[in-house]
Amino acid sequence: MTDFDYVCRKLRKCLYIYLGQTDGRGLGIFAARPFQTGEIVMSDQDGDYYDQVVSYGELCRRGHGLDITLQVGPDAFKLPTGSLEDFTNHSCEPNTGIRLNENGTIIIALRAIAAHEELTYDYSTYLNNPYERMRCRCGAPACRGVIGNFSGLPVVVQRRYRALGIIGDFVDASVQEEVAD
Repeated sequence: MTDFDYVCRKLRKCLYIYLGQTDGRGLGIFAARPFQTGEIVMSDQDGDYYDQVVSYGELCRRGHGLDITLQVGPDAFKLPTGSLEDFTNHSCEPNTGIRLNENGTIIIALRAIAAHEELTYDYSTYLNNPYERMRCRCGAPACRGVIGNFSGLPVVVQRRYRALGIIGDFVDASVQEEVAD
């Protein structure tokens, strides 16, 4: 039997978001209320965020693709847990960003977000592997057409994301190594 307090804590992180149908991209998550720039949209700091992390080899062994995971380390991929956050779609012009730490994740508003607006993040902020490259269908005016590694983003976008603190440490470290080489 699951601990009721634990379940309530997990559900509380999704208090102001909901799951809904998007225009042409399947399910997505939406803001149930407006958020201001810099405001926390979701937070999971319970310390068990990384419990479902596997290596790329294990991911393949289980028959999963990269399309269902979030890369959280050089060879670490977080499997879906059934949380609403698993349905966050990509945008080349995202309205949220992810900040990972040792306890879990914080998702912040990168700009003002209206109630009932779809919540998105740029998948490239947490991509640094040679295996992944996806066709982008986000529909943003500045759509890049491809979702790929952080190092492939335009330098101005890399700088903006770095200044906002919304890229994985493992991504930033490898980009810094490339610059130094």
